[in-house]
Amino acid sequence: MIEIKTSKIKKSLFLIFGTISLVLAYIGVIMPGIPGIPFILLTAWFYVRSSDKMYNWILNHKIFGKLLNKFSQKETVPLGFKIFVVSQLWVSVTVTLIWFVHNIYFQIPIVIIGIIASIVVFRMKKTKF
Repeated sequence: MIEIKTSKIKKSLFLIFGTISLVLAYIGVIMPGIPGIPFILLTAWFYVRSSDKMYNWILNHKIFGKLLNKFSQKETVPLGFKIFVVSQLWVSVTVTLIWFVHNIYFQIPIVIIGIIASIVVFRMKKTKF
């Protein structure tokens, strides 16, 4: 297991953000056009920094575990894949903002989540999140 030192407040925030990201990943699996992969990677990134129990759970998850373990074996995320994931994310964010969400109070969090997910994906050097 990876040892990452974080404060209790950060761990709590990472756990909350990881859970939000997990919900978005499930939505991405269910609804076509919404990316699931960036949110799966983001969930693992947050969980490894917040909870060993939740990180192990996501690694052994029936749907997401296989993908995460595949990346862990290679220990790198290719640049082409990062570009694909982030472009898929922003196409979905744009479609959502144009056709589905017209309230500014819902649009702002969607854009913020998209920015955070993009930054996390592009900063990944090793897939051991």
